[in-house]
Amino acid sequence: MSSENSTLPDAGAAGAAAAEGVSRPVLRRLLRDRRFLAGAAVVIFIVLGSALGPLFRDAMTTPDTDTLMSGPSAAHPFGTDELGRDILARVVGGSVVILQVAAVAVGISLVAGTALGLLAGYRGGWVDAVLMRVVDGLMAFPLLVLALTIVAALGPGLRNALIAIAVVLTPRFARVVRAEVLSLRSREWVSAARIVGVPSRAVMLRHLLPHLSGTLLVFAALQLSTAAMAEASLSFLGLGIQPPDSSWGAMVASGVTRLETNWAMAVFPGLALLLTIAAFNLLADALRDALDAHGPEEV
Repeated sequence: MSSENSTLPDAGAAGAAAAEGVSRPVLRRLLRDRRFLAGAAVVIFIVLGSALGPLFRDAMTTPDTDTLMSGPSAAHPFGTDELGRDILARVVGGSVVILQVAAVAVGISLVAGTALGLLAGYRGGWVDAVLMRVVDGLMAFPLLVLALTIVAALGPGLRNALIAIAVVLTPRFARVVRAEVLSLRSREWVSAARIVGVPSRAVMLRHLLPHLSGTLLVFAALQLSTAAMAEASLSFLGLGIQPPDSSWGAMVASGVTRLETNWAMAVFPGLALLLTIAAFNLLADALRDALDAHGPEEV
């Protein structure tokens, strides 16, 4: 048995070698893709804004009664809100929330959904039936409705909003991974691994998971925009991040009632959210085409 194991091709190693072999062509395609460059530029600005956020903490949270509802000016390029707080500083502060959504909510849903999809797709039988019925039950609800229900049960706040977003995105990852595993588990190298007695966990992690990396990368990039929009919607309704911290959704909610007196309160955070969602979608589209072996070499 040990000799057979030693001669069995390691699909995980093969997948890693293949990934290393195509990484340079993929990178060249991305660097020639204007969508990737535009999306990456916006994401870099978000990261920089998040890093500079603490420097703007006082301007974000400290009211100034002398500059209530002022329009854009040299002192306040985006104007001030109803409490005299600098809108530019609050927009910069909102970038921290977007990064938390991207790193925490999407990260948790990626890990949990991948684990569920791998287990359901590889095991099959009653395990697949039970897990997928749970997934179907969660996906039967509209995303925002389910997120609102979870936050309403847990209470408002950024942490609970992140939990809600992670819960509603997990079934999406599970469905995608399960579909991929169902198509891979009948391959010869998976059957060979089973025959020689490779443990199921090793088959899933070393043989199947490396072949899912491209699909998961593109799908995760797509879900970044969904997560950002969900967080903004929850904050717009007052169930996300709470004052005095800033969120683009909450800023838009505060500004839409004051459009006639100070349009900047809603327009600038709305533009920031729009550009961020567009950037995530551009990155996902560019990654999909770059990872597609039959995709165009140039855009």
